[in-house]
Amino acid sequence: MQADPNGAVPLGEAIGREGDVDRLWARLIEGNVILTGRSGIGKTTVTRLMIADAPTGWTGRRVALAELRGPAAASAAIIEALSRDPDAGESLRAAVAPVLDGEGRVSATKLEGDPSSALRAAIEAQLDDRSVGVVLVLDDFDRFLAGSGMPGSDELVALGESLAELSGGDTRVRLLIVSSTHLDRSVERVRPELAPALLDRCARVTLEQLRPEAGARLVSALLLGESITARDRAAFARSLADDCDHTPRWIHCAMAHFVKRRKPIVDGDLERCMVEAVSDLDREPWVLRHEFAPLLDHYIQPQRGLAFSILDQLALAEERAMTFAQLRRQLAMEMTIDEDAVRRVIDELRGDQLIQEFGGRLAFAGELLRMAWLKLRFV
Repeated sequence: MQADPNGAVPLGEAIGREGDVDRLWARLIEGNVILTGRSGIGKTTVTRLMIADAPTGWTGRRVALAELRGPAAASAAIIEALSRDPDAGESLRAAVAPVLDGEGRVSATKLEGDPSSALRAAIEAQLDDRSVGVVLVLDDFDRFLAGSGMPGSDELVALGESLAELSGGDTRVRLLIVSSTHLDRSVERVRPELAPALLDRCARVTLEQLRPEAGARLVSALLLGESITARDRAAFARSLADDCDHTPRWIHCAMAHFVKRRKPIVDGDLERCMVEAVSDLDREPWVLRHEFAPLLDHYIQPQRGLAFSILDQLALAEERAMTFAQLRRQLAMEMTIDEDAVRRVIDELRGDQLIQEFGGRLAFAGELLRMAWLKLRFV
């Protein structure tokens, strides 16, 4: 296996996500699903694995929405994904033919004005041709919404309504909507408002970091694939996985650092790698500032100020963790606190996978995040 901070690993080399794929399919058999998770946690890899490991009677098509703008572009991408199915039948080919450009690709321009009708026709044709169910993976749905709200236009509303009507537990179509942790906040900002039925009936699944043993296995595979020597491979693998909070992208970033050096790993190298990662929060490939994007870009006052204070206290805590009572006492020293407001912000921070709770104590969701926050706020 080769280190790739962009996360585009071959499916045969993906490690530690087998259980997540099984759980995701169990939910999809029942109905639509929203899959959320922090950047770099492995959402796209899991969806690719899921499509490759589809159970009998199902197929899946992934649609990358991150760079698309507007309902016509999204509809064209979905139709294109369906038409690229090697088993596409005559009905689907006939439905797609009127919207093809001169190069044989689905044209967003030809869909403008009423993209939902063409999308509906393509999905229904797919179902006519094949007896299997189809899962449409709408990847980076939050980023698509952020760039596609168009005041005065009903096309986005119509797209949401069509997808909601055509999918769900009583149909042969499922939607897997993939997003960062702040999907609900993205939806709230869309105008005109999205059809509630599109999201309200979806089961919610949060993708967590790898289990410790899976994180260590990933490091070991990268050590072997890159032919990097270390004094104690097993111990180093465990340490690096722990320091990278068992987050796949961070593990790949760290290993890419060691690949670039092309030297045997010795004592102290891992610590120096982590220090370098947080020395500049915009440093490629880490770009750790991006980890706080949900907070920096989406929280508004007074929620934002309270979130900053909570994270400051947790980052500076002697034991790197605090009970709620300890946190409340510390906050009371600098502000008049509303306990319910504090709990709501804690819930938001946990939902954004910035903090976690274990054994009744609150802490950052990983030491690398804590170090990055200290850099952001105090250095």
